[in-house]
Amino acid sequence: MRMPAICLAAGSGSRLGRAKPAVELAAGTPLGAAVVLALARAGFSPVIVVVRPDDDLAWLDVLPAGLSVRPFVCADAALGMSRSIRCGVMAAMDGGEPPDAVMIALADMPFLTAGKLAEWRAVWTLKPERDFVAGRSGGTILPPVLWPRRRFGDLLHLEGDAGAGALIRSGALRGAFVEMTGPESLDLDTPEQLEHARAIWQALMNVHDAQSIPNSFIPKANSMSCKLTHS
Repeated sequence: MRMPAICLAAGSGSRLGRAKPAVELAAGTPLGAAVVLALARAGFSPVIVVVRPDDDLAWLDVLPAGLSVRPFVCADAALGMSRSIRCGVMAAMDGGEPPDAVMIALADMPFLTAGKLAEWRAVWTLKPERDFVAGRSGGTILPPVLWPRRRFGDLLHLEGDAGAGALIRSGALRGAFVEMTGPESLDLDTPEQLEHARAIWQALMNVHDAQSIPNSFIPKANSMSCKLTHS
């Protein structure tokens, strides 16, 4: 089964004030690289990283050698998320055997571990006639979203900032959800959210004395997130 990931890293970062993928969670750990690494370790291959034309890709240099990672420049990324999705799907279809499905993830959700991300593939593999597998937290539909090849046309017809969530919320599709809690669902859009994420990341690294987060971190991260939020 061929299942690449599409990591959307072409946003302008206007609310944050800078491009998000290169922002560091900690010294030597760019936000986007943490996401790409988790996707690769979850078994999605290749990881297609959709970037803006002015991205120098230096934030990808920290990744271990040997990972199947393919940067793809989306010339019209400024026209909205739909264009980044379209670029990613076209890149996934380019050359070789067409993928069975793609996993679409955001480059600013660093607390999804490889083990958690693998749940999307497992859920879809059990019942591949599903139209999608999406994340969900507190009843809200969230990325990542796993999307089968037979429905790629829906993605290619999106416009503006619409993403796969808009198609799911239409009610016309039948799929499944992976429940996400606490930091798993954090989407870092503002300086305050970034600082919150850095505090959680540093706390986790201190607990585990590690440079990468193990799959067992979520219960501790949820607890830490609540304490940091209400302190």
